[in-house]
Amino acid sequence: MRKALVADSTHVTQFMLERILSKEGYELQYVKFPRDLLDKIKEYRPDVLFLEAEISGGKGLRIAEYLSKRSDLSHIPIILITRIPDPSRYEMGQWPGVHCVVRKPLSSGKVLDAVDSITFFDTRDINALNDAI
Repeated sequence: MRKALVADSTHVTQFMLERILSKEGYELQYVKFPRDLLDKIKEYRPDVLFLEAEISGGKGLRIAEYLSKRSDLSHIPIILITRIPDPSRYEMGQWPGVHCVVRKPLSSGKVLDAVDSITFFDTRDINALNDAI
């Protein structure tokens, strides 16, 4: 079972991702505020992070940069979710650690395409990474 962590300030996003990904065998947990994100990542150890670009007034970029600089967290792929009409204008797909960008409103097709494009680490990969550090 894969684990996804959703960092988004709206319950609608959480509801939609739960509805879409639970059918695919994902377990989900949620964080509404950036201040709780690091503790939740360490506790939950997600396989993928859905991060709202606009969380807490636009802190998504700073969060992505921070996570990508941490050797113990940089392996977690980030799927950036946004309501911005043209994410390429802000080069969101180039943000550190961001695997892909999905525009709201979320649909099954967009979300499943995003997770299907990820090559997940398995436990052996993570153990080898930890041994190397």
